[in-house]
Amino acid sequence: MNFDVSRREFLGGALAGAALAGCRTAETGMPHVPGTGKIPYRVFWTWDNSHNWNVNVPGSQTAGIGSSYLKSGEWFESDYRKSIDWCAAHGVDAVGVVGLLRDCHGGVDSARRVCGYAREKGVRVYLISGLYAYGGVYYEGNSPWSMERWFAKNMDAVGRTRDGGYLQFKQHGYGGYVSQFIGCPSNEKMNRYILDSLHWVFTAIPELGGIQMETGDTRVCWCPKCTERRGAQAAKEDMSVEDMIAAYPDAVAAVRAANPDAWIMCETYHHFNDEPCRQFYRPDAESVFSSLGKMPSDVFWQWKCDRQLWNGGWGAGDPLPPVLGRFRHMMRAHSGTQWWGGRATWAVDLIREQCRLSHASGICGVSLFGEISPYRANAEFNYLALQYFADHPERSPEQFVRDVMSPRLGGDEFAAKYAAYAPLQYAPKGIPAALADIAKIAASVSDREALRRWMWLANDLSGYAWNAAHFPAGRPHPSYARISNQV
Repeated sequence: MNFDVSRREFLGGALAGAALAGCRTAETGMPHVPGTGKIPYRVFWTWDNSHNWNVNVPGSQTAGIGSSYLKSGEWFESDYRKSIDWCAAHGVDAVGVVGLLRDCHGGVDSARRVCGYAREKGVRVYLISGLYAYGGVYYEGNSPWSMERWFAKNMDAVGRTRDGGYLQFKQHGYGGYVSQFIGCPSNEKMNRYILDSLHWVFTAIPELGGIQMETGDTRVCWCPKCTERRGAQAAKEDMSVEDMIAAYPDAVAAVRAANPDAWIMCETYHHFNDEPCRQFYRPDAESVFSSLGKMPSDVFWQWKCDRQLWNGGWGAGDPLPPVLGRFRHMMRAHSGTQWWGGRATWAVDLIREQCRLSHASGICGVSLFGEISPYRANAEFNYLALQYFADHPERSPEQFVRDVMSPRLGGDEFAAKYAAYAPLQYAPKGIPAALADIAKIAASVSDREALRRWMWLANDLSGYAWNAAHFPAGRPHPSYARISNQV
């Protein structure tokens, strides 16, 4: 894809140009999903260290994998209370947290308070946890349930590289350097520890609303047992669908034994159309994947769709794997984040497609990163788009501008202009003229919240214009260059 042209054309065609001019039950049976025409489940996905719902706080980070938590501990609870309040008011059912348990922001005690507060508001907080990677259920601290602490005494459970060395995930940048060991999915001691840790966390935090479990996307184990177990399906990437199929049924059972009410999301790291997932469509899938029959039907299988939203690799009505048809399904995306497009960038067009295509494929849940305070107006409109298009998957961009943006920006004409100006970080030559017009609009707006949105947009675009002077002519912000390489 030619990034500069295609992205701008997509934005112009899908939303800006237009502005200026339930959940379908799968045929294989998902009786627990109401046939309302809506997508009934909406969730936020967050890392604790870059979850910034309070603004101007020292130690705030804008990205991170494995990064330390740098704010003082009390901000953890305050940030999550603010996001929970938003969710309760705007139809978002749950907030997922990587790093829910760290000593530095209160460990189990603070996690219980946050989860309890969410329950009072009718919202769930769910743990996002790696089974073999990402630190386990207790992300960082002096706890026997910190996987890093456990590995220090159980190195025989660490996975192996192709050459027989210890398997490690090494992350550089975004908060420093971190190196974490990765467990072996064929190691019995490792698997017992995982099941015990899942039982512990749901017992220690009875208010916990659920879990997103992951086997890890940071490299796979190449010990003889893992290599033999995968057979012809030997891993061709830094994750293994075979490891997921082997691990999830017992992990799900351990969670439900401790908390029958828990929501459970089984992460796949893929879209169901991706090549590694095509095995789910094989004619003998029911017998090959018979172990999945032990899992309750209200478990979510979670997919991701970032590349598909850009390259057209997901057609309306593309079917889910029949062997997984009795389960619930969640589709997540990184739109408008540091991982895809840029943090707090305009992503309404992508969110609309995520909801429209999810509904057409019979997916009953959508997930979006929710780390950014809605004080930042683009993030606010992205979150409102998740609510609006989950409620109305087939509605048009014009309707979103009219129904949602117009009353928040001073009328239909101003809302259409916001939709046209917000994506200009991709075309910074248009920013000076937009800023001149925004100044006139701001002078005519009397509502304080509408003014806040316009002033934020002006400041945001001014920053991109400032940066653009130092980049090669015609190129967007370099943080977005990775997108063109991923589609």
